[in-house]
Amino acid sequence: MTGISLIYNGVELSQWIDVTDVQRNVGTAHSNTMVKVGQSDGQLWQYMSRDAKTITVTGIITNANLANLRRELAAAIDVDEPKQLIVGDDIGVYYLAIYDSQPTIAEDWRSGTISLSFIVPDGVARSLTTTTATNTDGTDTVSFNNAGSYKSYPVITATMSGDNGFLGLASSAGGYLEFGDAESPDKIYGTKSDRALWWSYRSQPAGAEINKSCVTAYPYRLNDSKYPNAFDGSLKFGMGSSKEVATPVWASNSAAVWHGPAIHGGIGTNINGVRTGYFTFANRVDFKPTKKGFGRVEYNLENDGKSGIAAILRDSLDTSANRTFECVVGTLSDTVHPLKSYAIPSSWKTFVEAKITRKGNTITWQLDEINGKHSWHWSTTMAELGAMEITGVTIWPQKYSNNADLDIELTDTKFTWENETTVTDIPNLFADGDVVTIDTQNKKILVNGVEDRGLQEIGNHWDDFYLTPGNNTITVDGSSWATQPTITVNYQEAYV
Repeated sequence: MTGISLIYNGVELSQWIDVTDVQRNVGTAHSNTMVKVGQSDGQLWQYMSRDAKTITVTGIITNANLANLRRELAAAIDVDEPKQLIVGDDIGVYYLAIYDSQPTIAEDWRSGTISLSFIVPDGVARSLTTTTATNTDGTDTVSFNNAGSYKSYPVITATMSGDNGFLGLASSAGGYLEFGDAESPDKIYGTKSDRALWWSYRSQPAGAEINKSCVTAYPYRLNDSKYPNAFDGSLKFGMGSSKEVATPVWASNSAAVWHGPAIHGGIGTNINGVRTGYFTFANRVDFKPTKKGFGRVEYNLENDGKSGIAAILRDSLDTSANRTFECVVGTLSDTVHPLKSYAIPSSWKTFVEAKITRKGNTITWQLDEINGKHSWHWSTTMAELGAMEITGVTIWPQKYSNNADLDIELTDTKFTWENETTVTDIPNLFADGDVVTIDTQNKKILVNGVEDRGLQEIGNHWDDFYLTPGNNTITVDGSSWATQPTITVNYQEAYV
């Protein structure tokens, strides 16, 4: 045994001692607790615990200056807590040991015999090599074989593969650890309506254009290209008793066409950045038919500069006061489809709201009295209507040629994207790429290298979270919506 290495707390003691003997005995000292029960023979065994282990090292010292040797050796072994002790004849393991009592030295001239006694409180030898196991297949378990003969406390690293609100670990030995809230959401889903256009006619709405960029479902009178209907004249804002009404100022136009001032406005995307969502397009107007006059109001939802979906109020006869409500679609191919007409009974009031709504592929036209009891609606379902992008609106009051006109008062126009899904991303406990380290021996959790005491949970079974000799499995749990993190288990095999 002479000449073997003896390293304590990182210092090679063989520079002072020529080791001649190391006494370690076999295994650890077992301490059994038993109790005498009544007059029965023998005793009742209750439990066994492992006691501390003593390692005694004997060696020879040779030095011309024993005084210096004593001071240097004393400094090397003078520690306040157990440190690594590595004996060179047992390669690959160490003991957590602290020297006991006062080392004795039998001095002769410039030489002597020394005996060092080390206490190993847990009586266990540990491997100098760290063994690693991981869930490289992305599963929620890490299974491996611990080749030691005594339990080991692992250091577990979880690298997040996305946001996560919870990390749970369970060992096959019965221990479990939880950090965070298993019920915490990643995102909150809701609905929201978004006013894309909201016009009062107290003054010309900001961003609105008169007779520019306007569209119509009926560009020609009776679809005859010889008679193009015209955007002309102007609108006078701030009219009526409420000062919130717009009325047309008619231009003189003797051509046999429909004409009048049109107002155009753009529609932005909904909160999800698309133009194909649910919407409500509502317009209030006081439309007063006469026996001699002609008049129309067209409410058009534009599709990229083309007529898309329109509602039209009209009085097209000069022999009677009548009103008709038309449901019109100008598809992506520019073909106009008058789908439905409703003859408004004379019992209806003149102040009405014309409304168009979309839910999925279904379009509904609706006409309601304001502060009245009458209402009418009609729906149709067409795939192209659900896919139609709405980019703007045109509102166009009209008269025919220079004939007598009607009293048309525009009150307000509103376009609202309805019931759009909102997604609020919740800041979670762990973010994508976070490295969470759980030191089960020292009962610590670190996030990206920094200890986070706020994550300690009352009831965590730290003492029971260990690896047993033989087969072990660690099960990993996270938020139900989270991607499984990458788990690495590092441990040192331990031996009795």
